[in-house]
Amino acid sequence: MRTLLFILAIASLTACSSKKLSREQASEIIKKAYPRTIDWDVFTADPQVAAKALSTQLEQDGYITIQRKQTLSEMGNPFISFTEKSKPYLLATPEKDKAYKIQKVKLAEQHFNSITGMQLLSNDKKAIVEYTVVYKNVTPFVPISTLKIEPELKRKAYFALYDDGWRIVEKPDMDFLVQ
Repeated sequence: MRTLLFILAIASLTACSSKKLSREQASEIIKKAYPRTIDWDVFTADPQVAAKALSTQLEQDGYITIQRKQTLSEMGNPFISFTEKSKPYLLATPEKDKAYKIQKVKLAEQHFNSITGMQLLSNDKKAIVEYTVVYKNVTPFVPISTLKIEPELKRKAYFALYDDGWRIVEKPDMDFLVQ
């Protein structure tokens, strides 16, 4: 009887200390990178950007004002100005960008949704995890960008087992995929 209990105790300890990546572990690690803010640079002094903005509802809805004509002395001044209503969507813009009349705006947030698949490699010491993200808090500024809002986006994360646990490998090389 003691032998059986000893074997069961060893088996449960071995199972608990297993280093195999689980879906739950992968989810927890990936979730740390989300939500992500998706932003866009609006070149306020660019006449082409102003023309694109004219084709949206941003001015009619009160988020921006667009100067339609400029005199020779006004050349280089912004065509697009942001109103009080747009302030919740304006992001911090580096001074260097401000000098070039660029304003960062928030488009949406990406949120982790679910894991769709896992592939274990190299004796369970590496893994490729496929997962989906969804857009939330979509702003009125999406039409001025090239962002296409899709119901779900598929992503991949590459994991490696280190002495302190599983980590995401940011830029895996070709050796990573060799089993």
